[in-house]
Amino acid sequence: MYVFDEFEFDPGGTGLRRQGEDVALEPQALQLLEVLIRNRGRVVSKDDLIAEIWQGRAITDAALNTRIRSVRRALGDDAAQQRYIKTFPKRGYSFAAETQADAPLGPQNRRRVGLAGALASLAVLTVALLFWLWPAPKAAVEARPSLAVLRFETLGEEGAEPFFAEGLTEELTTHLARFRELFVISAATMRAYPGDPAAQLQAARDLGLSHALRGSVRRDAGRIRITAELIGLPEGRTLWAEQFERELAGVFSIQDGITRAIAGRLLPEIETSQASGQLSRPTEDLSAWDLYLRGRLQQGILTAEAQREALRLARLAAEMDPGFAAARSLEARALGTQFFHGWVEEGQAVLDQAIDAAQAAIRLDNNDPQAHAALGYIYRFTGKGEPAIANLERAAELNPNDARIRLELAHTLDWFRLQERALPQAEMAIRLSPRDPMLHAMYFYKGHILFHLGRHDDALEAARQMRAVAKSPVWQVYAHLLRAANLSRLGRSDEAQAAIEAALAINPKLSVAAMRKQFEGSKNHPENRRIWLESLQVAGLPEE
Repeated sequence: MYVFDEFEFDPGGTGLRRQGEDVALEPQALQLLEVLIRNRGRVVSKDDLIAEIWQGRAITDAALNTRIRSVRRALGDDAAQQRYIKTFPKRGYSFAAETQADAPLGPQNRRRVGLAGALASLAVLTVALLFWLWPAPKAAVEARPSLAVLRFETLGEEGAEPFFAEGLTEELTTHLARFRELFVISAATMRAYPGDPAAQLQAARDLGLSHALRGSVRRDAGRIRITAELIGLPEGRTLWAEQFERELAGVFSIQDGITRAIAGRLLPEIETSQASGQLSRPTEDLSAWDLYLRGRLQQGILTAEAQREALRLARLAAEMDPGFAAARSLEARALGTQFFHGWVEEGQAVLDQAIDAAQAAIRLDNNDPQAHAALGYIYRFTGKGEPAIANLERAAELNPNDARIRLELAHTLDWFRLQERALPQAEMAIRLSPRDPMLHAMYFYKGHILFHLGRHDDALEAARQMRAVAKSPVWQVYAHLLRAANLSRLGRSDEAQAAIEAALAINPKLSVAAMRKQFEGSKNHPENRRIWLESLQVAGLPEE
């Protein structure tokens, strides 16, 4: 047992605790903390860490850095403070805090843990009473400021295309989401609500958020006028409002101005210079940005034709501005989606192009979360778990409020049979975007993760939630299969058979052989495939 500040660390028992409460850390991060504490007072080299934690296996610097960041986050530390873990460039790392090694839980420590537990129990009781006396909003209220960016209205000529305003809404959401001190609802969830301003504002209230940002966009003869208004909820009070008018090419400086103004209002402890450091302009070429926005809309449509068009638009945008990182990320995603669904003949060549495009995006902007997410998404298809996970974890670190990145990280961890680490990511994705158009996929992957964890009743609840929101026949089939696989594991054979029959009623060609063929060539963990197919076979899915 090691005791330092308000932490207790028992490597072989309870793990890391803070004031008597468990602190979640994945196994490799716990091992890393143990090695550093055990060697406190000296610098532990990267090679020593790899030898002890990964048994000398080759891993990337990104993978090691991800574990260091995980430990620092758990301890409330970061690379700037280095209160507990100090970095010695080109040498290694050292644990900096004073510890009481092997300290028993004496009366004083027991008193501290007991008091913390009592306070925690009292807090739970207090919250329960508050919820009973005062109905809670539909989404959990955050201690930190919470925000939705409502759809910006398109003003001007009738029939003006709304995609520019929608793109601006997404860019503002992305900028604000990169502040860890804010809880930002995803743009996808807000798009799921009716588009008129009153309905959007009521949706933000229903989600239990503390603030909403709304505004409008007018383009006219090479100039742009943007109005923005920050509203306090639930009362609807205007906290800040401003109008910006510039040459069209100045749109991104307007975005920066809005972001800094809101950060200054909601996060007064963040200095303007820090807020400025969070921002990156996608491109200075508005024609390239228009092409990118059109391409992004196409990439969200899951057909071969739409992916080809997304690829064409992304490449045109990249030609117009060779430094446009987001265009290369979009190119990588369109290529990766074509590869995964078998919509191309030269599969390996397309996969290689996708990796090249994603790596080019990172070279152009190493702090772009979408670039890292695209590379992680594509590496998953190669079977390279370390770089796939490391890039997606980096993306989540750069934009912790992006529900789609959390979903991809959950899917990738599940893909490589790391379900314990995958589940919190799937749950966070649902929390960040409770009305996401991809909510059915979020529930499916959550249920699939729970299936492999042996939590079959919880997985059945995820399948029920999935069926309630899945609109397409394809996803309804997956909901029935998820239900059948878990029912078969629980020995509820009649219900499992009924779920299989419901799936076959939608897709009569469904079979174990067809699913096995679909898995061929994918680098999904073989144990995942074996257990899933065996469970469906037991449930009654025909072999041929």
